[in-house]
Amino acid sequence: MEKRDTLGGRIQAGRKAAGLSQEALGERLGVSRQAVSKWEADAAVPELENLIAMSRIFGVTIGALLGVEPPAGGSAAPGENGPEDGAPDAAAEAVPTPTHELTDRELAAAEAIAEKYLAVQSRRSRRWKIAAGAAGIVLVLGVLLGGVLLWSQLQSTQRELEATQYAVEQKIQSAAGKFSDILDEKDTIFHDFVIQVTDYDLSEETLKLQISAQAKTWDEGTTGAFTAVLSDGRQFRAEALQQAGTFSVQDWELPMDGEISLSASLTTAGTSVSRPLAALSNSCRPQDFRLDVSGSWGDVSHSGLDPLYVDLKELRFTIQGSPNSWIDWPATFAAPTPTGLDLCFYRNGSAVPELVLPLSDTLSQWQETHQVERRNHAADRAAFDLSPGDTLVSALRVRDDHGDTLWYVLDAFRNQNGIFYDCAVSAEARSTWQPGQSIAPQEP
Repeated sequence: MEKRDTLGGRIQAGRKAAGLSQEALGERLGVSRQAVSKWEADAAVPELENLIAMSRIFGVTIGALLGVEPPAGGSAAPGENGPEDGAPDAAAEAVPTPTHELTDRELAAAEAIAEKYLAVQSRRSRRWKIAAGAAGIVLVLGVLLGGVLLWSQLQSTQRELEATQYAVEQKIQSAAGKFSDILDEKDTIFHDFVIQVTDYDLSEETLKLQISAQAKTWDEGTTGAFTAVLSDGRQFRAEALQQAGTFSVQDWELPMDGEISLSASLTTAGTSVSRPLAALSNSCRPQDFRLDVSGSWGDVSHSGLDPLYVDLKELRFTIQGSPNSWIDWPATFAAPTPTGLDLCFYRNGSAVPELVLPLSDTLSQWQETHQVERRNHAADRAAFDLSPGDTLVSALRVRDDHGDTLWYVLDAFRNQNGIFYDCAVSAEARSTWQPGQSIAPQEP
């Protein structure tokens, strides 16, 4: 899938490059995860203060984030190799020229937005001017008195003021790419729409959609239809039901896919018009509907030669919601809820567990936090004798309300002729392993 060259796309790319989730970025900015999700979907534009904060978090200039200048080829990673005290900021040294010009129509809209924005910011601007004048006085005093600390503070204040002024100008220009959509809103055929993934089947790799859209113009004879296009080009069509201008489809079954592009059409008196609704990207794959499980044993000890005595202690694991359970735009998703949790041990590739330890008491956390976490519980301890050639796999077995069962490998061990081996388990194998499968030992 091609990278979106929009403000939302650049925010998403910067967040991922910084290793942050939508929730983590929202916490650092003091906004909700839903706000970050809407920014990345280009359904809303961040406030100026948030744009400035994100440029610092991502380690890019405001201009690069807004798409009006190319990203610096050698820019440091976020939080690393920042400018030294007294060194001028890149945004303060040069203000790049926007890469495209506004049309007369877009310029008029931009000026209107700028006037409204500057009216709200006028009081703050006056404070900035007073602060700038005071900073000039402090600069003279700092030089006269040799105050190195005052000089550093002044330079930082000056850079921030210049960067803020630059950001205001660039925010107006960055809106140019959105004005066409805003100005042409009258051409859309719906006031609003709601998309929900109401159910799914992992064994069949299908999902069910519910879509409802309120038409702007319609009559009793107007008919509607929804179309879904998958990443491989396959198309699916569903006729819509109409009730008082609301066109809807229920339980529309589609294959799971990494990209589902949805559109809608209305036909009145033989004339049809079609418009795109939304693209469900990287949220409708089988892995997007599975619980997120991670964990391992904190303390593993062994002794003896024949057999090896293996002692497992300090079990640590976390179960979180499926990746798409955090998404609320442009669609909401049915998500699994864990209903059963066991710690299982399998010997020598057997599909039947040798030992099962229920962990049902931990599931009560899910009702409060939609997360299950267990750390070093005193009861989480198990010991086994491993004869030469024996292997042992310890795994979490998680059942959910959709009837699916997920196994997650914590650790795997082997007695190789009296030598203890810790089997190498890849991240993919940990979440895709099934009872009866073997895991090769890792050489010591």
